[in-house]
Amino acid sequence: MCGITGILQTELDQDQQRKNIVDMTSTLSHRGPDGWGIYLSNHIALGHTRLSIIDLNSGDQPMMSERYVLSYNGEIYNYIELRKDMESHHGISFKTTSDTEVVLRSFEVYGPDALQKFNGQFALLLWDRKEKKLLIARDRYGIRPLYILFYRNNYYFASEVKAFDTIPGYQRTFDINNLFDHGLVWNTLDNSTVYQNIHSLPAGTFEIYRKDSQPSHYRYYEIGESAGNSPPNIESAVEEFSALLEDSVRLRLRSDVPVGTYLSGGIDSAITTYLTSQQNKEKFKTFSVSFADKSFDESSFQQEMVTRLNSEHSDLQVDYKMINDNFLDAVYHFERPVFRTAPLPLFLLSKMVKSEGIKVVLTGEGADEILFGYDSFKELKLLNFWSKQPNSTLRPQLIKKLYPHLRHYKDPKRFGLMRMYYEGFLNDYDNDLTGLNIRVHNNKALTNYFNKDFHIAFNKEKLMGKVSAILPSNSHHWTLLQKNQFLELKTLLSGYLLSAQGDRMSMAHSVEGRYPFLDHRLIERLFYYKDTFKLNGLKQKYILGKAYKDVIPSSIINRPKQPYMAPDLKSFFSHGKLTEQASYFLSAGKIADYGIFDSTIVSRLIKKFERKIPDAIGYRDNMIFTFVLSCQMANYWARNPKTTPLDTKLKKVEIRDFN
Repeated sequence: MCGITGILQTELDQDQQRKNIVDMTSTLSHRGPDGWGIYLSNHIALGHTRLSIIDLNSGDQPMMSERYVLSYNGEIYNYIELRKDMESHHGISFKTTSDTEVVLRSFEVYGPDALQKFNGQFALLLWDRKEKKLLIARDRYGIRPLYILFYRNNYYFASEVKAFDTIPGYQRTFDINNLFDHGLVWNTLDNSTVYQNIHSLPAGTFEIYRKDSQPSHYRYYEIGESAGNSPPNIESAVEEFSALLEDSVRLRLRSDVPVGTYLSGGIDSAITTYLTSQQNKEKFKTFSVSFADKSFDESSFQQEMVTRLNSEHSDLQVDYKMINDNFLDAVYHFERPVFRTAPLPLFLLSKMVKSEGIKVVLTGEGADEILFGYDSFKELKLLNFWSKQPNSTLRPQLIKKLYPHLRHYKDPKRFGLMRMYYEGFLNDYDNDLTGLNIRVHNNKALTNYFNKDFHIAFNKEKLMGKVSAILPSNSHHWTLLQKNQFLELKTLLSGYLLSAQGDRMSMAHSVEGRYPFLDHRLIERLFYYKDTFKLNGLKQKYILGKAYKDVIPSSIINRPKQPYMAPDLKSFFSHGKLTEQASYFLSAGKIADYGIFDSTIVSRLIKKFERKIPDAIGYRDNMIFTFVLSCQMANYWARNPKTTPLDTKLKKVEIRDFN
């Protein structure tokens, strides 16, 4: 895994061009601490920082062939098969054993159609030396990031937006409307970001840039675009699903360095780790986060799997102080506001993983989206069932089973309030927002916190229009749960979880995360499985438990789903007062200085918890507080970018290709 940068310019002299690309690339040294390189030619510059995982001795980048130059971030897991095919059918000779050269040669043989042949996670910049054009591309689900900035007639490209902070005269600034959209659905929509003039290349697309014309945009993949059918019964579904998942793990264990796994305590990581153990007979390393606050701790379930598999296990126990002390640094890496502190323990865990000499970890990310593991799927199913008999007194009783891990859902004294809350959605769930409706309803309270000068107002029709534009034309044939699955993959997964909790937190410490549940072969089949194979009654990820019930402890298979979370508000209050750092960023003076929020409203929220933070703190207050604090911190980093010179002792590649 690596960091990539690029500049497609109008007029810059060679010295300025080199300085700009080196400065941009220097900000990504954490993504690639093993070496760096640049390519310079007329109107184009490419940069690269390398994390060596496959072909440690060669495969340096940028990599150049007779026609192309490639700066590539990612892994193509089926590179061995693609290489053999090109050798036998196209007579291609290879100089390295790297997947990078396979990517480069694939474009020589297949052109942009090569993208459909890749099974992996990637973002890439490919310069065509013959036709003087730049192709940029991103994997099917947006696992690896790629950002674009157009500034002073130049196009800039980078794995992380902090690279743009080095451009002379440029400073990142929030786009307030996009920031509000992000607050509503936990991600900006289409290709926008929370920053003005910075765009993200959408997952499953590529673009072609030429110096003197507008870029051309192409989609090479979309979820659910091809027709599919479900296996006829759960037995045949289990057989097909298991084979696909096991092959996905097999491919993702390809590496020239040791591979470890994360164990969260849930079924997804337990099965990923079990399948790793089946294909890796040597003792391997597993890693977990535990919490000093036992209401968040899942270490007993983690330990069950460690004992069963006899892995070499390391545990990182996280407390309130660790979250507070490291949150600002984590915000620097995930570069956007977040709504929970959940990314922070993963940030610290990747640091520990690196210290243990591990560069690659497999995780269970993606299982919730493809196997109906999120709360939104249960809520939708309940609302759909209840709406058919809205006057029923029995159907609303299912509310008590929605969240077994939350005490107030079991409390009979609160049932009336819960019923009224969900009853409000009975006539407002079967639309293009589907499962996002409840998230949006909870998050729209953020409207009150923005600076009144922005005149921020919640407009549901406008938001629904943006979401409708994401849905493909054939989505009217999908079930309600399929539509919600598509939106969760497009919004929460790609733009938030894979960024804030996936790529950024692992790569902050030079660790590559791999995600077996995000193999496109698996997702394309599961999308068309019967809903009941994934959500049986209110039993989530049904087929996953069914497939592995004989090898995973029943305590893990049958436990109620507990979302991975970390302490939010409690981490930033000590003895009734904000911690020093939180107080600095949420002070009236700093709120006014940054100008994003209303200092009076923020102050009221803080005072609400100065006496005591209740054990059963509400979701909304946690979310708002964390969002506001992380916004302030993200703005701080935009105004105060770090300078990180490239290590001159690292292996360096510099290619000058001027005609």
